[in-house]
Amino acid sequence: MNEKAEKHEFKAEVSALLRLVTNSLYTNREIFLRELLSNASDALDKARFQGLVDPELRDRDAKAAIHVQADEQNSVLVIEDTGIGMTRDEVALNLGTIAHSGTLNFLERAKAQQESGQKPDLNLIGQFGVGFYSAFMVADRIDVYSLSAVPGHEAVHWSSTGDGTFTIGPSEREVRGTRIELHIKPDAKEFLERYRLESIIRKYSNYVLHPIRLQVADKDGKTDEEKQVNEATAFWTRPAKDLSAADYKEFYKHVMGGFVLPGDEPLGHLHIHADAPIQYVALLYVPGKPPADLFQEDRKSLQLFARRVLIIENCDKLLPPYLRFVRGVVDSEDLPLNVSREMLQEHNTLNAIRRQLTRKVLKLLADIASERPDDYAKVWDNFGSVLKEGLHTDGGHQEELVGLLRFRSSQSEGKLISLADYVAAMPEGQDAIYYITGESQESVAISPHLEACKARGYQVLFMTDPIDEWVVQDLPNVKDKPLRSVTQGDLDIPDKDDDKKDEDRADIAPVLGKARDLLSSRVKDVRASKRLRESASCLVDDEGGLSRNMERILKAARQNVPTRQRILELNPEHPFVQAVSKIASENPADERVGTWIELLYDQAALAEGVVADPAGMVKRIQSVLNSSIKP
Repeated sequence: MNEKAEKHEFKAEVSALLRLVTNSLYTNREIFLRELLSNASDALDKARFQGLVDPELRDRDAKAAIHVQADEQNSVLVIEDTGIGMTRDEVALNLGTIAHSGTLNFLERAKAQQESGQKPDLNLIGQFGVGFYSAFMVADRIDVYSLSAVPGHEAVHWSSTGDGTFTIGPSEREVRGTRIELHIKPDAKEFLERYRLESIIRKYSNYVLHPIRLQVADKDGKTDEEKQVNEATAFWTRPAKDLSAADYKEFYKHVMGGFVLPGDEPLGHLHIHADAPIQYVALLYVPGKPPADLFQEDRKSLQLFARRVLIIENCDKLLPPYLRFVRGVVDSEDLPLNVSREMLQEHNTLNAIRRQLTRKVLKLLADIASERPDDYAKVWDNFGSVLKEGLHTDGGHQEELVGLLRFRSSQSEGKLISLADYVAAMPEGQDAIYYITGESQESVAISPHLEACKARGYQVLFMTDPIDEWVVQDLPNVKDKPLRSVTQGDLDIPDKDDDKKDEDRADIAPVLGKARDLLSSRVKDVRASKRLRESASCLVDDEGGLSRNMERILKAARQNVPTRQRILELNPEHPFVQAVSKIASENPADERVGTWIELLYDQAALAEGVVADPAGMVKRIQSVLNSSIKP
C-alpha cells in the first residue's frame, strides 16, 4: 500500500451497489469489458476535442489507442488508454459516488428478478455512470492509475477491493490517460484468455473508432505479439459515395451473422446519414430470403449502437413489428451509452429515429416496387404477409402500405398486381373491387363463385394468406371503390349485353321449396343464384358475416368457433337444376328429388373441399349413374 495513500469510505449507495454487483449479479459478466472500453474510448474522444481548443494540453501528440493486456500467470487484466485522464478530485468523484438516485432501485429490482428465476437486464448497469463498478463482478481488487491531460495535476492511484472503502494516493504514471488493473477472481479466469477477450471486444466494441490492441501472457509467462482486435472503423459511417455495390453485399453478410445461403443477396439497402434534429447513421437491408426466425418472438432485430459501441444486439423498438424482416445497424451520437430496453419506449431520441426509419423503409420498398418490379415480387412473396400486419396496427402509414399491397388475380396469369393497377384496369360499369379468400391459389382459381365476374370480364383478387381476412376488414375501400367478396351476399352481376329480366329467367321455385325443407338443419336458406353461370350450385356466406375461410383459420388456431349455417344457391339456368325442379313440380313424392337435391348440396360442398358425408355422396352419385344406364 502506498504510504501516502488516503483511505476513504464509499458513499452508502456505492457500498450497497458493490454488494449487489459482487455477490448477486453474475448474469452476463462480460459486459464489464464493454463498459471499461467505452470509458476509455470516451476519454480519448475528450482528449481529442480538448486538444483542439487548449494548446497547453499535456501530451498533445500522444497517439490515441486502447491497450488490453492479460497476464494469466498473475491473474491480472489491464485496460489502458491515452485519453483525457483524471485529476485527484475527479477520481474521488467519479469512482467514489453515484450521481443518480435511481441506480440502486434498478439493482434491487435486478436482484429480485434473478432470485425469482428471471433474467435481469444488466445492460442498464452503466446507464447512470456506474459501469466501472461492473468490473467487481470479475475482480476482487481494482487499481486505477491516472494522469490528467490538464497541466498542473499529478498522477493519482485509486485502489479498492470492493469492501466499502477505497484509497487514493500519488502515482508514478508519466503519460496522460488511465490504466485500470483488474485482479481477476478465481472463477473468472476465462477473461484472461485471448479467444474470450477477442470475442467480447469484437461483439461490443468492434467499431469503436480507436484501435484496441490486445496482448496476452500465458500461464508460463510467454507473451504473444500485441495485435489490434477491432476494426476501429464503422462501415456504416463511411460516405455512401465511397462504397460500391460489392461493399454493401459484403457487409450484408456481416449483418446476417457472417453466413448467408446461396442466392441470398439483399433486395435493397438504405444508408442514412442524419445530422438534424437527431444525429444518427443507419444502414438497413431488405434480405433476399426470409430469416428463419421471422415469426419467432426471440428473433433478431436491428443492432443499436451508441457512438459505435454496441448497446443492444437485437433492438426491436427501432422499427414497427411489420418491418421486422429488415436487418442492419443504427448508430446514434445522441443516445446515452447503455440505454435500457425499459427506457427505449419512452426515449424521445429512439422514438424520433423510429419514425424516420419507418418512413424511409416504406419509401425504399415503394421505390423497389416502381423501379424493380421483379425484385419487389420477391420482396412481396417473402414478406408480404408480414407487411400486411401494418394495415391493422399502423393507421398513420396506411396510405403507403396500401400502395405496397400486391395480389394475384383471376386475370393476372400468376403475376402480382397492385390495387391501383386493379382499379385502373376496371371496365366501365364495374363499381367494386372483387376478391375471394381461400386456402390456396389453386382452390380459389376454380371456385364457382368467380363465374359471374368472369362472364362480365371483372378481375377477382386472390387472397390466400390467413391475414387477408383481416386485411379486407381494414380496407373498406380503395380509391373510392369498395371491396366486395364474391363468396358473400346476393351477388348480382349481369352478363355483358344481358338484358334478360328476372321474370324471364327459369322458375325453379319447386326445387327451392323442397330443398329448404330437406336441408333446413344444414343451411340457412336456399335461393336462386345470380352469381353462377356454369356450376349447378354453391354455398355462400351472409353479407358481412364470418366467411367459411375465416372459420377454417380460427378453428385451425384452436379457437372455439360455432359452425354457421350458410346459404345454398342453385343456378336456375343449369339443366340439372331445371330437371330436378320439373320433377319436384310434377311429382313431389319422386324419390329422385331428395337424392338429387342432396347431390346439389354435395356438389357445392365438394367445390370447397369439404364434404360432411363422403360415403353418402358416393352412393347418391352411383344411384344417378345406375338410373342413367337403365334401358
